[in-house]
Amino acid sequence: MNTRFDVSALAAPAYQGLYQVSDILAASSLGAGFKHLIDLRVSQMNTCHFCQNLHWEWGLRDGVTTARLGAVAHWRQSAEFTPAEKAAFAWAEALTEQAEDRVPALLTDLRKHWDDQAIAELTMVVAVINAWNRVGISAYDVGQKASHG
Repeated sequence: MNTRFDVSALAAPAYQGLYQVSDILAASSLGAGFKHLIDLRVSQMNTCHFCQNLHWEWGLRDGVTTARLGAVAHWRQSAEFTPAEKAAFAWAEALTEQAEDRVPALLTDLRKHWDDQAIAELTMVVAVINAWNRVGISAYDVGQKASHG
């Protein structure tokens, strides 16, 4: 991987702030493993290969199985995920696509499985990984597509 420019040095306060928010969200009620699955799915949608590789590795580190990691791209058809997890993936995709028209129905579905605190944390996880994807895409040249996901 080559660095196009060092965003962590050139925009240090903002970079550190984003990193601090990520640390806070790592302790969310979603759990580290599921957070990595959400991060992986959003990174796939945004084609951020750096982040895809990172969350695949971190998912394995935090106990996510390769079967679940490999099923993320096709979560709708996968038996690897619960209805609650599928509702969260649908929310993450809609927010990433900025599909405001789908939000009311998806929120109703989410509330069948998650409380409002978890939904707020999920929303922040999606917002933050979208920000990290923009950093990763702009600053890092992975040199090839992610070999998984």
